[in-house]
Amino acid sequence: MTTSKLVVLTTGGTIASSQSDSGRHRSGALQGESLLSQVSLPPGLTAEIEVRSVLQKPSNAISLDDLMLLRQQCLALGESPEVVGIVITHGTDTLEETAYFLDITLPGRIPVVITGSQRAPHEPGTDAFRNIADAIQLAASPQARGLGTLVLFNQTLFAARQVRKVNTFQLEGFAAPETGPLGYIDGTRVHLAARPIRPQPLVASLDAALPRVDILPAYLDAPADMIDAAIERGSRALVIDALGRGHVPPTWPSHIAKAVAGGTPVVIVSSCQRGPIETVYEFDGSLCDLVVAGAMPLQDLSARKARLALAVLLASPLRGSLKASLKTLTSADAA
Repeated sequence: MTTSKLVVLTTGGTIASSQSDSGRHRSGALQGESLLSQVSLPPGLTAEIEVRSVLQKPSNAISLDDLMLLRQQCLALGESPEVVGIVITHGTDTLEETAYFLDITLPGRIPVVITGSQRAPHEPGTDAFRNIADAIQLAASPQARGLGTLVLFNQTLFAARQVRKVNTFQLEGFAAPETGPLGYIDGTRVHLAARPIRPQPLVASLDAALPRVDILPAYLDAPADMIDAAIERGSRALVIDALGRGHVPPTWPSHIAKAVAGGTPVVIVSSCQRGPIETVYEFDGSLCDLVVAGAMPLQDLSARKARLALAVLLASPLRGSLKASLKTLTSADAA
């Protein structure tokens, strides 16, 4: 009889911190086995737990190559019939980016649940061990199947597409400002109140390294030569983190048009946490101007996630145009 297995991949972060001589936290210092040895596993769990220390980093140091490594590990585990779920422990600073990347590049046969902590394991009232236990409980639950990559934090379930870090230190560190959470976990009870509408994950080959894609923030009187400088430094595509409904300073459209004409895709998203971008205004620097310049509006994704979507598509064999592929990959209305 085959024993079912749940694999925990640890990558570092606050959740794997130790205390330095200065009294500060040294993120990523704890190996996975040391971390998991302090977790009270959910009662009734039948799956065998296997722990692998993949990285020992604070999450500000996670790279595109690290994302590819995690993807390869998850793909290999997904091919094993005995593996019923994967938990990834991760620093909170870039957790939402790793979750989204895996969501759009894994086939989704088994649940992948990502968690972290706001308080280090040695701090009073740490949430590290509770979050790990809950993530294991969720990854082993049949209810998690078919939902894509999930984030479990503070007993709350989030879809990778919508989740964002919203607090620097309090235990309720993550939220889904646009849509709300999918549900919650209370002890051994997993309550699912909603299911995410997800596009078909992109499972094409990603053997090549992910290309450089830069994010440029729009702000009052921001200089347009940032666009030229990013391309000169090797950016293969740009994401503009625009104002409001998709607007930029009046000097930007001509530089965006030049970038697009030179073969650099430019995507426009909003820096607001809620609300879509739309061509409802007509003035210099409005979204109307940017569309005429050849930029692609992208709805309901943060700039950090749009950057990853672009990088994945540029590294993958495209079916049709980049614009059509990007819309398919990121549309909330996709089947």
